[in-house]
Amino acid sequence: AVAFHVPSAKQALQQGMSVQYGDIRVVSDGDGLKAVDETGKDLGSHQAFWFAWSQFHPDTALWPEDQR
Repeated sequence: AVAFHVPSAKQALQQGMSVQYGDIRVVSDGDGLKAVDETGKDLGSHQAFWFAWSQFHPDTALWPEDQR
């Protein structure tokens, strides 16, 4: 699993930057975001509060921190 910081991802996309972690790319979708693969196929996504998600998925990679 990969967690993308939504405000940072939206800002990067608005600036024309790519938001990607490995083969997972985040793109704008209406007022929100969605995760797609290299072909543009929707990978499914879920927006959750980090403190709740992290309790059950402690090994989740973080974007952009784990990209540095």
